Amino acid sequence: MRKRLGALAMAGVTAAATVAATSPAHALSTGWVYLVYPTWLGNCPNASVAGIQAATDYSSTNWDMGDDIVYLKVALNRANRVNANLMCKKFGRIVGYQVVTRGDIVPTRHGQTIWLGPSGWRRN
Repeated sequence: MRKRLGALAMAGVTAAATVAATSPAHALSTGWVYLVYPTWLGNCPNASVAGIQAATDYSSTNWDMGDDIVYLKVALNRANRVNANLMCKKFGRIVGYQVVTRGDIVPTRHGQTIWLGPSGWRRN
């Protein structure tokens, strides 16, 4: 009986080792990137971006005011969904808001700059 239990235990260890050896670990790599919403990619036509409220699956901002850039956490080397609300100003007055949603940005490294808007996206 003891020999039989030992053999069963050893078979279980061997099976677990085989599964572990054939199943690659896919750890999710994340990083922080600069997301920039320039007018040349269709953001705030005939105005300028004065504030951004943005979110990814990993972080979000409340209204970040004064420029067209935010710093958010993303998954690296895979597509990310980014949702943003942009505040548009002209001559110091709010002239509207714009929603920008992209599901295809693929950052490749921490600290990268990504420019995005309705017309597409670019990265350095």
